Amino acid sequence: KQVGRKQDILDSLPGEEVHYQLDDLTCPDCQHELKEIGSFCARKELLYIPAQVKRIDHIQHSYKCQHCSDEAPADKIIKAPVPKAPLTNSLGSASLIADTIYQKYVLKVPAYRQEKDLRRMGLPLDHKTVSNWHIKVCEYYLSSLYELLRQELLKLDVIHADETPYRVLDSERAKDYVWTFLSGKHAEKPIVLYHHGSRKGAEAWDFLTGFSGYLHCDQYPGYLRLSQQDVTLVGCMAHARRKFHDSLPKDKARESDATSVANQGIHYCNQMFSLERAWEDLSAEERYEKRQSELRPLLEKFSDWCSKKS
Repeated sequence: KQVGRKQDILDSLPGEEVHYQLDDLTCPDCQHELKEIGSFCARKELLYIPAQVKRIDHIQHSYKCQHCSDEAPADKIIKAPVPKAPLTNSLGSASLIADTIYQKYVLKVPAYRQEKDLRRMGLPLDHKTVSNWHIKVCEYYLSSLYELLRQELLKLDVIHADETPYRVLDSERAKDYVWTFLSGKHAEKPIVLYHHGSRKGAEAWDFLTGFSGYLHCDQYPGYLRLSQQDVTLVGCMAHARRKFHDSLPKDKARESDATSVANQGIHYCNQMFSLERAWEDLSAEERYEKRQSELRPLLEKFSDWCSKKS
């Protein structure tokens, strides 16, 4: 058990004191007056304050300049500025919409479950309304930021890309895909962007328009056309390892056979991954030297082994 961890947690949170005092300062034995001699903290505990929903009435005050009104044919009226609502004619405030986004995309609470929770709090909203909030605020406020990040991503020398299927209710397509485009883990400006669409290669071509560099991907044929746009496709060893793993027999005894071709391929990949993890905290220059001196010979050995086994 980590010593002092409880106290560290308590000290990191804002505190509030609750004092317990006697109402009757009379000694129960002699009936004389009691005199306070001190106090101490009997215990510390954490108080959980549940979320609540309340209505905020934004009252806008108007002011009239009598002097200007007397000099002009119409009254001079000045109104105090009122913060703009994130969505016009909507129950969703910035705090409420932000919380539903946090619930869904960070805590993975789907909209239909949020609907039930909101109803328990006295707010009868359906999940379609919540989803519509997310769509609208992304269109109004986040689309320009997304495009700015995309332009910054396209300036990098290396971009990683992958696509994965997921289910969309009432979709016109049999299967929908989320494409992920991101910078490397050591990039000065870490960027991760998601793109929704089909699995057609045009999705990647359109997104990466203007990019000329190395694209680290799984060699899905949809990426091949990008090689005509000064893009160099770089294979992913994690996907290569997966092919060996998928080739393992289902029989447990044979699956653990170290002499099998599949396990030998996995062993080569594991060696390379182990080296990369060991160099994770090195500078780019030091990592490059390590890759040339240690990883390159291993990769060439792996390539020769693949040629012999094919």
